Amino acid sequence: MPKAHASREASLCPEGLSRRLVVGAATASPLLGIGAPDPAVAACEAYLARHSEQHRLGCRWQQIESRAFAELNWPKLNRTQRARHREQLEMDALYDEMDALHEQNQALLASLPSIVATTHLGICGKLAVAAIEACPEDHPQLHHLIASILRDYRALHGA
Repeated sequence: MPKAHASREASLCPEGLSRRLVVGAATASPLLGIGAPDPAVAACEAYLARHSEQHRLGCRWQQIESRAFAELNWPKLNRTQRARHREQLEMDALYDEMDALHEQNQALLASLPSIVATTHLGICGKLAVAAIEACPEDHPQLHHLIASILRDYRALHGA
């Protein structure tokens, strides 16, 4: 799995906002008459869904690579030899898909500061995205600070 993708996957915060909670709140709030849907909730839900898909694809990539190492003696093969195996084609396709999802999330991340959160869930969603982006391997103190703010905010506001 590429290092850039692997470090993001390890950064999921256990106190973080689940995708299911964000989607449920976004769906329920108009039905309950809570007001207009929060654009931050929708944006964060899209980000979290793509992030989850990246994680799933990364796990599949790792399974294929592990099998190739065990069954095909992958490290001993050169590029031309690897290209002849369907495993390489699958891994390349997965990598391209993960890369496209990453690019979409980076574009959304650039616009997220201009999206105004109008509900507690919108704020929690933005904090969850920030905690994911503040990779714990690269910025452990910042990641834990953001995760603790999210935890405290949720405890304070019942979000």
